[in-house]
Amino acid sequence: MGTNRKESPNMRSHRRALASRPVRVGLLAALVAGCDLEVTNPGPVQDEFLDDAQAFPSLLQGVRRASALAYTRLALDGGMTSYEGTPGGLFGQEFIDGKLTSVNVNDHWSRAQQARWMAEDGVRRLRDALGGEFASNEIAGRLLVLSGYANRTLGHNMCIAVFDGGPEQPYTDYLTRAEGHFTEAITVGNASGASDIAMAAQAGRADVRMWLGDWSGATADATGIPENFVFQLHHYDLDDFPDPNEVYFRGASDPWREYTIWGTFAEGYYTETGDPRMAWMEVPDGVTMVYNLPFYVQQKFTSKTAPHTLASGREMILIRAEEILVNNPGNFQAAMDLINQVRTTVVSDHTGEALAPATASDATEAWTALKQERRVELWFDNRRFGDLRRWHDEGRPGPTPMEDMSSRSRCFPVGVSEVNTNSNPLNRVS
Repeated sequence: MGTNRKESPNMRSHRRALASRPVRVGLLAALVAGCDLEVTNPGPVQDEFLDDAQAFPSLLQGVRRASALAYTRLALDGGMTSYEGTPGGLFGQEFIDGKLTSVNVNDHWSRAQQARWMAEDGVRRLRDALGGEFASNEIAGRLLVLSGYANRTLGHNMCIAVFDGGPEQPYTDYLTRAEGHFTEAITVGNASGASDIAMAAQAGRADVRMWLGDWSGATADATGIPENFVFQLHHYDLDDFPDPNEVYFRGASDPWREYTIWGTFAEGYYTETGDPRMAWMEVPDGVTMVYNLPFYVQQKFTSKTAPHTLASGREMILIRAEEILVNNPGNFQAAMDLINQVRTTVVSDHTGEALAPATASDATEAWTALKQERRVELWFDNRRFGDLRRWHDEGRPGPTPMEDMSSRSRCFPVGVSEVNTNSNPLNRVS
């Protein structure tokens, strides 16, 4: 599960028990007697085989899986660092203290870079193989979308940008790169007749344009996305290739219990409002794996295969609200109307009625409401960590129900594997 995970006493005893079991050689021999078990291994698949059109669907599935593995790990550990959950199990002290270093985030860096490289390499392969047909090929459009989101994920989370062994660059270069992929994906998606590709790309582009300060472009993209639109990364519970949603898996009782909602903003917020977007459940007499904290389990993800949401129409409404607060704060009530367009569609688990609308008497209070609503709407979907950095760097006004991040990391530093293999000097945290 990563370089900082330790084997628990229960895991050690289970491993010893397995090692001590007698092997039923005779029974096994009887079962396979008379069966032809000869297998011819063709050896490693040659790289050129991936350039065949018949391999493109499999290539796309590989990119999807790599993207899901990278995203869910960042969603979990970024969530711990930004107080979306309270570590209570096998997390290293660095995630408890919020002091991320090149060593303890190496897995996060490697997974995210692998997802980006695979997606972009897939685009390259299809472009070379298809020639002019690339511009209207549906799989090409889907790979472009995943390339855009892979770069966006890096831009949201990483302190610096590095591309394929190159020099250190500003982290915003990931976002600029993502914008280019999304723009091309819109064209290819429309040309291939796959409107879902174009819409997913447009929603992603709205987000990266917001991060890059292109508010007119961001709102133009966001306005064109229907409120009921959702684009997600899916997980699969396969025997040989498991890629579970780690926010669920590592907070479940089979057997991890590595974190709890106890002591977080969500604990009190859900108790007060019943907002199902931040629902949690108490396990009676349950405690976390190591630190014996009260075990409160998030209910946003309830299975290993629960998807992460990469973009939604509801999020687009909040982008439009934020643009008003940035460029026309005197019109803060229009921003509040958009915030409540999202908020009041939610029905409380406690009362069965719509949530009460948020209120604000000035732009500063409206900023607080905006930050609050993004926090709730995007909980544990790998967005909070980036938002905290973005608002801090931009100096956005307004107190907000968020914990003090002044002594904690606001981004993931470059991984130690990159530091050790890249010939360029890289800014690392040790």
